[in-house]
Formats: sequence, structure tokens, C-alpha cells
Amino acid sequence: MPGTLTTARGVLGYIWRHPANQGRRVRAIARALGFQVKGRLFHRPSVARVGANGKILCHLHSAGASSMLYANPPDFWEMLFWRELLGDGSLFLDVGSNVGSYAMWTGDCGAEVWAFEPDPSAFHRLLENIRLNEFDISAHNVALGRDTGSMPFTVGLDTTNRFALDDRNLEVVQQVKVDTIDNMLGGRPARGVKIDVEGGERLVLEGARSALLEHRIDVLQVEWNAMSQLTLGEGREPIAALLSNAGYILFRPTERGLEMISQSEAGAYGLDLFAASPTVAADLGLSPAGEQRR
Repeated sequence: MPGTLTTARGVLGYIWRHPANQGRRVRAIARALGFQVKGRLFHRPSVARVGANGKILCHLHSAGASSMLYANPPDFWEMLFWRELLGDGSLFLDVGSNVGSYAMWTGDCGAEVWAFEPDPSAFHRLLENIRLNEFDISAHNVALGRDTGSMPFTVGLDTTNRFALDDRNLEVVQQVKVDTIDNMLGGRPARGVKIDVEGGERLVLEGARSALLEHRIDVLQVEWNAMSQLTLGEGREPIAALLSNAGYILFRPTERGLEMISQSEAGAYGLDLFAASPTVAADLGLSPAGEQRR
């Protein structure tokens, strides 16, 4: 019980402080309480709004979907950046889609979305959410990595499923199909790529070397926490070096605007890191000298 109360207080505090809920905090808390009652008493999911016209099913204990119910959008500055950048028909790759919160958000922005999710249960719910909407989203039950083939992947960890590369891992694992961004894209450019694969992001980027060197990906968003230590036994510096060496400019969207991040600063864990190709970085008002937009 103490643990449940602590969790509840944390969720309510998150909802109250979240910038997406300014001016509607009481309504947001009522929505969250209704979600809990509906799930626990009636064992039914709730439907959350995504952006202006999107929807997503929210099941209990599904962090990827419930975050959208608690705040629309949950990743506030990051998701608002994509709404500003993406136009109708822009290609967006959602790598590590889980149940599709980013896929539905960018679909609501008008993008053509390719959503990649290797876990069978998450993929099933991703398909459910795609059917709820009329967006241009295609789902691929595959992991993206450095090479084509297959790799071991954890089971039953919701949003924290990951590549299981260490034989000492005790989690149940399954073999999943693996492809690469270069292979999937062919020669096609992408306006945006979001990579959230619980520490295996470097492998995904190494499978996109041609697209990166040719600057056919305009902007990337990469998860930037300590999971890389668990999955690959390394920090985030190799990714910062890989992107910088390909000519990409590192930055983060914040309430103050787009803030430049140097390669030396980028190793510290924190909010997702963004990277823009040189041309797009200039369009955004970013430069190696550190000018910022807005």
C-alpha cells in the first residue's frame, strides 16, 4: 500500500506540473482517476486524445499509452518541435514505437509514418491504435539495428524491452527479426527519425550510416539515458561522436527555444538529444557557433 500511494502521488504531481495541463489541471486529474477506475473495476481501456484529432487506447500498466492520457503531449517540447517541423507527407520513422504514442502524434501532424516495434504484444496494440485513426501509418514487426538478421530481445518489460546482448541477463528473451534504416529507406529521404530502443540506439544509427553521411535524414531524436550502460556497456559519447562526425548539429528543444549541445557536453544523460543535418540546422537557426532559434 505505501508503494501504491507513493506512485499515485507521483502521477498526480506529474499531471499537476505538466505544461500541457496548464489551465486544465483539475480536468486532467479527473481523466486520470477515471482511467484508473475503468481499468481496475471494469478491466477496460480508456481512450486518450493525441494531438488535435488522434486517439490511442490506454491500458493499465502500459506506460507508453497512459503518458498520453496524463498529458497531451507528454514529451512536451520534443513533440511540439515535431509538430512545427513536419508537414503533410513528410516521412517520419518511429523506431521503438511500442504502442504508438509518437506514431499517432506525428500522424496527427500530417506525416507519413513508419512505425517499428519488434515485441509481439506491443505490436498488437500498435495495430489497434492505428485502426482507431485514419493516419498514414504503416507498422513493421521488426527491430532496427546495425545489420539484417535476428537478435535476442527481452519479453514482458513494456516500454523497457530491449536487445538482450548480455548472456547474464536473466529476463526471458525471444529472437526477433532485425533490419536496418538504410535497407528500409533505400535512397529515400526522411524528414524525421525518433529512436527509443532502450540503450541500443547506437546500433540503430550504425545501420543508418549511408543515410546519415548523405544527410538524407533531416532531424533525429535519440533517447539519452543510462540504459546504454545496461544494453551495450557504454555511455552516450559514441552516439554523439557518430552524429557529429557525420556533420549533424546537436541540440535540444526547450522552453527557451532550441539549445545547442556541443559534442563534449552531450555525454551527460538527460532529455532526448536531437540532431539536425547541416542544411536543416541552418534553417532552424542553429550553427556551430551556437546561435539559437527563437
